[in-house]
Amino acid sequence: MCSLFPTAVDQLRGAAVTRWTCIRRLRGHWSEWRPEDLSLLSVLVVLVVNGSPVPSAPSELPTSGWTSGEELAVESFSGEPGAPPKWKKVIKLLIQEVINFRDQQFVEEFQKPVEEMSSFLQYQVPSIPTHLSKTPCSTSNYNKEACLQQISHGLQVYQVLLQHLKAEYPQSTLLPSAMHQTTVLIGLVKDKMKAAEVVEDLSASERERVLGEVSTGTEWERKTSVHAILSELRHFLVDTKITLYSMGKRGKGWQ
Repeated sequence: MCSLFPTAVDQLRGAAVTRWTCIRRLRGHWSEWRPEDLSLLSVLVVLVVNGSPVPSAPSELPTSGWTSGEELAVESFSGEPGAPPKWKKVIKLLIQEVINFRDQQFVEEFQKPVEEMSSFLQYQVPSIPTHLSKTPCSTSNYNKEACLQQISHGLQVYQVLLQHLKAEYPQSTLLPSAMHQTTVLIGLVKDKMKAAEVVEDLSASERERVLGEVSTGTEWERKTSVHAILSELRHFLVDTKITLYSMGKRGKGWQ
């Protein structure tokens, strides 16, 4: 008997009852069906007319045309419908890599648990970029172009500082990837600018100035400088992530 929808697929696939006979029997019970049941039956009818094999489970039925507006795929930087924009993947990975290396360096160099990391907050490196949360990027009416330029410049400074860290820890397996992801993120940020040429790469003199402000004195000073750079880079990346999310929500073209 094909009177109940849950058994309709099985009846349609059965050898004892033909497809058309089953559908004719089901017609008498349409008044008892829900709208979604009727939608599914319409697909089954198409399959019957086309002579296509009937799926063995509702999950295998074609769902094209059934999606609501909220479920429609959204194009992203990666070009894959429904996938998050590429910058989100890059910055998420970069933040995690920085945190991992920061924690590893702190435990190994200072022989202290990460819970005591806050006691090292007073150590700073002059060339570290200002947190975005303390700049015009944090205001409600910020200028998108100026903000992206600031992010790009800040990332370039950290790119130089990461090269210093690589020289201090040449055996690190985390730093090469972090340096690469930083380069990728800089490119993604510049791609969203109207005038990317305004943000020039750091000159040789600027790079020397940045490196010159990193303490290379005593072993203790070098360790604390590395820790400060990693801690502040993590803050800068989190600020950047929040700012870019905000741009997307405000419809400022960052999607």
